[in-house]
Amino acid sequence: MILKFLRHLNRAYGFLVFAIYLAAFGIAFLFIFIFPPATLALLFLSIMGLLVFKALGSVLLTVERRWNRARLAKGICPECGAAALSVVVADAGAMQCGVCEVRHDAQGAWIKPVVPEPRAVQA
Repeated sequence: MILKFLRHLNRAYGFLVFAIYLAAFGIAFLFIFIFPPATLALLFLSIMGLLVFKALGSVLLTVERRWNRARLAKGICPECGAAALSVVVADAGAMQCGVCEVRHDAQGAWIKPVVPEPRAVQA
C-alpha cells in the first residue's frame, strides 16, 4: 500500500509542485495590493523552494526504485504483486510482468509504455 501511494505520488509529483506554485502565485498577487514586501518574500521563498522540491523529488524516486528493485529481485511485480516476471532481452535487462504487462528496468525504474500512433483510415 505504501509502495502504491509512493508510485502515484512520483507520477503526479510535477503536477503537485505546479499546483503549489500556482497557489503561491495567487497569494503573491493578492499581497501586491495588501502588503507588497510579502510578495518579495514569497518570491525568494519560491526560488529556494525549487531546490527543496528537486531534492524531495530525487529522494522519492530513489526510495521507489530501491523498493522496486527489492521486489524485482524476489521475482514479484512491483505493480500488481504477481510472480509472473519475464526478462525482455531487447531492452538490456528490462523486466515485464506477464499479468499487468508493466515494465521496469534493472535499476527498478518504471518504463512508460509506448503507445503506437493511430493510423489514418482511408475511405
